[in-house]
Amino acid sequence: MKRLALLAATGLAASLALSACSSSKSSGGSSTSDSSSKPVTITLLAPNYGSTDKDDTKLYWQKIINDFQAKYPNVKVNLEMATWDNLATKLTTALQNNDAPDLFEGGGYADVAAQGLLYKASDIVSPQTVSNLIPHVAQLGQTKGSDGQSAQYGIPFTTSTRAFFYNTTLFQQAGITSAPQTWADVAADAAKIKALGKTGYGLPLGSEEAQAETYLWTLGNGGGYKDASGKWAIDSPANVQTFQWLTDNLVKPGLTEADPGTKDRTDLWKDFAAGNIGMLNGSPALVPILKAGSIGDNWKSAAIPGKSGALTSPLGVADFIEAFNTHSDHKAAIGEFLNFALQKQYQEQFDNEYDLLPATQDAATDLSGSNPTLKPFIDALPSAAWYPSSDPNWDPASQKVKDIVGKAVSSDPKGVLDQIQAVATASN
Repeated sequence: MKRLALLAATGLAASLALSACSSSKSSGGSSTSDSSSKPVTITLLAPNYGSTDKDDTKLYWQKIINDFQAKYPNVKVNLEMATWDNLATKLTTALQNNDAPDLFEGGGYADVAAQGLLYKASDIVSPQTVSNLIPHVAQLGQTKGSDGQSAQYGIPFTTSTRAFFYNTTLFQQAGITSAPQTWADVAADAAKIKALGKTGYGLPLGSEEAQAETYLWTLGNGGGYKDASGKWAIDSPANVQTFQWLTDNLVKPGLTEADPGTKDRTDLWKDFAAGNIGMLNGSPALVPILKAGSIGDNWKSAAIPGKSGALTSPLGVADFIEAFNTHSDHKAAIGEFLNFALQKQYQEQFDNEYDLLPATQDAATDLSGSNPTLKPFIDALPSAAWYPSSDPNWDPASQKVKDIVGKAVSSDPKGVLDQIQAVATASN
């Protein structure tokens, strides 16, 4: 699951704000008669959550589209897929050409909402759809629009929480009897695993999802992206201390993979599944990779270690759908498609396929009972610490983390974090 830097990072915010069409008003939701009265084609841009051709997310969306078009034959849905690496580029190019997709799934929303480019959720989907969203997750989709008023612009599509995974075979061979609780435990256990000829801890600070690994470690030292008052605090003393600890206690001693700033999460997850890494942070999406790997059932998960004890608030991540208002005559069809796609059966299908978590209440209730692998992660959602996704500067700040935070374990942590802080505090 990722966050994207879009307009602010590319300097397009002002020009796009001038060229965008404004949202038309509605009493809430779309009507079936409107969406089926005349032929219309809407577009959906979405990322691939899969790792093979067999679990390509295109297959998931195409099934929904086929079912939807059977019910609404006058609405055609064009699907465009992207990798996580080029998703931001595709959207930015479309926005630059004033040809935004009607629906975009996978990224942040606050920066484009602030520019008046999105529909409010209440203007396009039914009250039933909105009320079925998990409340504390739905709140994450609220931000100020171009009118300065707070409203829900990001519609949660999927969620996840994180846990600490460890290889039980390597732990046994190294004489480690329990999961680490503190950073010191992680370093000591990683040294024992290194002695076996394996990588002690997998530290993915590459461009794929460095913002997640960064958040997990800074949370463990009482830090994070913002302070208790809501101000950006990326270069806080606590965060600098965190990266200095990682440098001195894991990276320099060779207890991680070489050059963590070039290593992506997906690659390290596969190495962990192959039995080459002793410990790393992961989400339920790691589970199918483990099942396909040589590690088999020789792993366990635990609470994420912190500096002085395990975290009580794990990282929570939500990916959002946003509806662009570029084509006002598509509004009704967009709403009907969202109402259809967010039904329980499709939420459950997605989460069972990719071992992620739902964004709707009915699917969460069902999956908690039917999928024991997902239940502890679903149970952790209410206590999770979330990205500051409602802040328009989160997208560019997140991208800057992905771009340079890996250097914080190979050079001056303070200087690197200062650069990220500057992006986070820049005016939109």
